[in-house]
Amino acid sequence: MSIAWAAAAIVVALVIGFIAWLAMGDRAEQTAAPPGTASTAPQPTASHPTAPEPEVAQMMLDLQRPDPEDLLAVGEVDAPVVMIEYADYRCPYCAKFHAEVRPALQELVDDGTLRIEYRDLVIFEEQSQQAAVAARAAAQQDKGADYQTALFARSSAGHAELAREDLLAIAEEVGVPDLAAFEAALDDDRLDALVTADTAEAKGLGISSTPTFLINTAVVQGASDAAHVISVIEQQKELALTGQQS
Repeated sequence: MSIAWAAAAIVVALVIGFIAWLAMGDRAEQTAAPPGTASTAPQPTASHPTAPEPEVAQMMLDLQRPDPEDLLAVGEVDAPVVMIEYADYRCPYCAKFHAEVRPALQELVDDGTLRIEYRDLVIFEEQSQQAAVAARAAAQQDKGADYQTALFARSSAGHAELAREDLLAIAEEVGVPDLAAFEAALDDDRLDALVTADTAEAKGLGISSTPTFLINTAVVQGASDAAHVISVIEQQKELALTGQQS
């Protein structure tokens, strides 16, 4: 077996291990979703009762992107805890997280504890894909966070209608400075490819519901409250600072 094939086999084995661990947590904790919310993570939160195997834990850590040029990430690149958020802008549970939990995490971002890396997981097809492209277009003009907040606010009561004219209206609403450049970016194949790549990453890991959060070596799926998410972050910080994660 060549080195390349051996490396590929190892990666596949790790992904299979992660998917199996993820499924174990789902079986232990998940309850049925309310009608009409298929493909979004059900309430209550699914937390995983056991720690992953060391190799799987390292794979989870390797998914982090300490890139200072990541326009959809917030927090220091060397923060001890990184939360990877897989979400869809038209997902009501994602909107709930951004309205009720995300503001409570800002203090942890500001004090250097937490970095949040947003990843697209397109569930609701074309309008979700276009919304994700629009958020990246806004981020190019330093309006990514404001644009994300406005997108999620529209889905707080259900799957928002996000046609092209809605995306343009949101850009004007949040003060994107160059609206012509923003509109041109909606057709940027490069931005579209980035959204598609994030979605492929999530699906390749067996993640098929939103929101899903990888918090260092822990996973939180679905709706939660701020206290629970903060407790997971604090646990992961302790593990990171004592060298118990890899």
